[in-house]
Amino acid sequence: MRLTLSPYEMELVRRTLGREPNEAEWLTIDALWSEHCSYKSSKVYLKSLHSVGERVVMGIEDWQDAGALDVGDGWAIVLKLESHNHPSAIDPFNGAATGVGGIIRDIISKGARPVALLDMIRVGPLEDEKSVWLLKGIIQGIGFYGNSIGVPVVGGELSFDETYRDNPLVDVAGVGVVRKDRIVPSVVKRPGLKLVIVGATGIDGLGGASFASRKLSGEDEIGAVQIADPFAGKIVLDGTLEVLDYVEAIKDLGGGGLVVAVTEMANGVGAEVHLDRLPLRVEGMTPEMMLVSETQERMLFAVRPENVERVCEVFEYYEYPCADIGEITANPEVVFKYKGKEVVRLPSRLLLEPPRYTYPVVRKRRPQDNVTPPPLEKAIRAVVSHPDLADKEWAYSQFDYEVGTSTVLKPGEADSALIQLPNGKLLALKGDANQDLCEEDAYECGRAIVAEAYRNLAAVGAEGIGLVDHLQFGDPRKPEVYASFVDAVRGISEAARFFGTPIVGGKVSFHNENKDGKPIKPTPLVVMAGLAKDKFLRPKVEEGRLVQIGLTRDETRGTLLGRIFGQFGELVRPRLNEDYLASQVVIDLINEGKVVFVKDVSKGGLVGSLVPVLAKGFGVKLNLDAMKSDSSSPLAKLFSESTGRFVVITSDPEAVVRKAYSRGVEASVIGEVTEASYSLELDGLTVDLTEEIDRRNRLLYEVMG
Repeated sequence: MRLTLSPYEMELVRRTLGREPNEAEWLTIDALWSEHCSYKSSKVYLKSLHSVGERVVMGIEDWQDAGALDVGDGWAIVLKLESHNHPSAIDPFNGAATGVGGIIRDIISKGARPVALLDMIRVGPLEDEKSVWLLKGIIQGIGFYGNSIGVPVVGGELSFDETYRDNPLVDVAGVGVVRKDRIVPSVVKRPGLKLVIVGATGIDGLGGASFASRKLSGEDEIGAVQIADPFAGKIVLDGTLEVLDYVEAIKDLGGGGLVVAVTEMANGVGAEVHLDRLPLRVEGMTPEMMLVSETQERMLFAVRPENVERVCEVFEYYEYPCADIGEITANPEVVFKYKGKEVVRLPSRLLLEPPRYTYPVVRKRRPQDNVTPPPLEKAIRAVVSHPDLADKEWAYSQFDYEVGTSTVLKPGEADSALIQLPNGKLLALKGDANQDLCEEDAYECGRAIVAEAYRNLAAVGAEGIGLVDHLQFGDPRKPEVYASFVDAVRGISEAARFFGTPIVGGKVSFHNENKDGKPIKPTPLVVMAGLAKDKFLRPKVEEGRLVQIGLTRDETRGTLLGRIFGQFGELVRPRLNEDYLASQVVIDLINEGKVVFVKDVSKGGLVGSLVPVLAKGFGVKLNLDAMKSDSSSPLAKLFSESTGRFVVITSDPEAVVRKAYSRGVEASVIGEVTEASYSLELDGLTVDLTEEIDRRNRLLYEVMG
């Protein structure tokens, strides 16, 4: 197993201990100090994230396994966002499936019952055979685990970009529900508790945390990928929820395996673990393997001595392994023994306090525009037929999104997913990222993705209450990469503070690069949760008037149009107050029953937002001269991704405009939805999009087989 510790870190360990660690101790330190587990290159900046608010029950200051938000009536939701990028690049099926399993175990570790999953997937172009293979495996893995364990996948994102050809991004978010007074901690505060493990340890996922903390080598690294077993996962889910009254703390055995779970649960006090008591899947495992195996479907409980038998009885009923492997001690050292012999003895403080790093930052220089803007009709056809806007039914059809009976809006039905909570309230969920804008300016991108998520929730009648983020970049030691990371953190935090949506958890994933060291485009991602204020909107496409809410600005750089034809023009710069005000207008209109269809204007600009209308077999007639804009350019009016805008279908356009004006928001009647199937008509130009829409509707089924 390879170590990711630097020469400086190894020398620091030797000086601190006053001796040379043995192999097992090096592996222990390597796991806990890995970028994946320690956040050593990001934690300084993560402390600046906006994370407080009246609804926050458990936030990032607590450094628990998941965050929690108050949703009223004594209930809380537990939110978690993770990725399995590196494993999915090697074994897409198991990489994605174990990502789902890990999220579910993080949710139940707080005592919450999982009720929904979202998946945000980014792979290379569909013309690339490897990207197709990756996507097939990823979607199958997510569907296999979620369907088998009975947790619905209610939404997500799917994007295709050359930057992810060798390094796919597989983000999975999970939501659980729990009574606020029943949330279980991940850490202990006193010695004397027994450490109880459920599940058997095998040889899969060896050194997985270290693997995730370096770039992909192109070598055979399948041994670092965990193997998914959702049927065992279902036992772990049900059993864990059954023993909540008898445990003091719960940890999922995820990244870093047993050594990380034990050390983090002990949280500065001590622990003593007997490895020979571990239930094993295979014979002949060495103590070193037992320490850092990342075999899935395992949990660690801190249990009062008198409750150990009761906890194990629950799992033994399912014929699932359960064992008392040690205890929490007063001595602040983490000790692992094997057959009476010490194999690890290390200070808790050393393991939990790795060196923190900040690196030089250099802003990426933007090249001078040398792109000729495309002809209007060519741009329309290219954007409408882009795979990012393709129908996603191929993916959704592999998910049982109605299991559990709480799903209100199906995947792809609206801008956000919507589920019903136990208290009767409706919870909206949406994940957003924008690699095109982040490649140009990560600060503006950070603000934009939070604003877009807020608008997406408003489009179904909900107002955001909190979010989790995932910050995905290349090697942080590269100044341009680290500059993008810092800027994204600043932008996300600023927008979260503005919208009153505190960040209650998240993840950082560095070293997303190919074997040649080329980093992905910066891809921070947020998942926002919100509550419907009263009514919700199930979008319906029908003939009616089209009204744009908000002002179109000439901002085409950092857009889908720019990805297709080359970036040009002015950068997208969010005006957060416009996003907020326009969102409030939309929520009011939904509650007043004034609109039948709402779509925020984002990827692909106005044309991208009209694709769902065209895809239903309708036509669109636009009057661009009537659109409120700071530009006379048809290209800008159609493809700008300036924020703070929605397009709605209504039978009462005057009421929509009045409502917008009452909030200080621009609005304009820009056209109508017609019976002219698949036709886009504007200012004397009529574009028949029958072929493009047909391809859009069939694309994924045809390519994926």
